[in-house]
Amino acid sequence: MSEQILYEDYKEQIIEAINKKLAERNIVDKDGFTLVDGFVNLPLHQELGEMVLGGPTIPAIAIVGNDSGLVYTFALKKLLPNIKF
Repeated sequence: MSEQILYEDYKEQIIEAINKKLAERNIVDKDGFTLVDGFVNLPLHQELGEMVLGGPTIPAIAIVGNDSGLVYTFALKKLLPNIKF
């Protein structure tokens, strides 16, 4: 069984990594961004149709543009390459 990963334990590291990614790619939103507090799991499916719970996912972090409302997702492992899960 793997160790439980708590969002709050990594929040500051996540914020730093996202700010770095935003700056590197010159991603801006007139009124800034809001961090969605918690992990997002992006499910993977081999076919479209019925929604299946469980199965493979991509653990991610999301932010929302305060002006645009655009949702940006970042793969957790890309933000924090040393995290173990």
